[in-house]
Amino acid sequence: MCDLATAILEEIAPEFEPGILAWEVVDVGSREGVTRHAELGSICGRMPAVPSIVINEYIAFDNIPDMESLTEAVRKASHSNN
Repeated sequence: MCDLATAILEEIAPEFEPGILAWEVVDVGSREGVTRHAELGSICGRMPAVPSIVINEYIAFDNIPDMESLTEAVRKASHSNN
């Protein structure tokens, strides 16, 4: 599933100015990933499902969204930060 999410992110990245879209894949099968997953739970106020997409410390999706939905969510998040 992470491959699909990464592919979607790579596909939509050119639509945004440099620095707007960045991502991190958390491998919950590793010690570091389990630690990061717990950190995200603290940041977001609840544990993210696997898979999830977190945008600006908010669990935006508890699944892998379609390209249009993810593009719109990133666009909204980038506008709310300006």
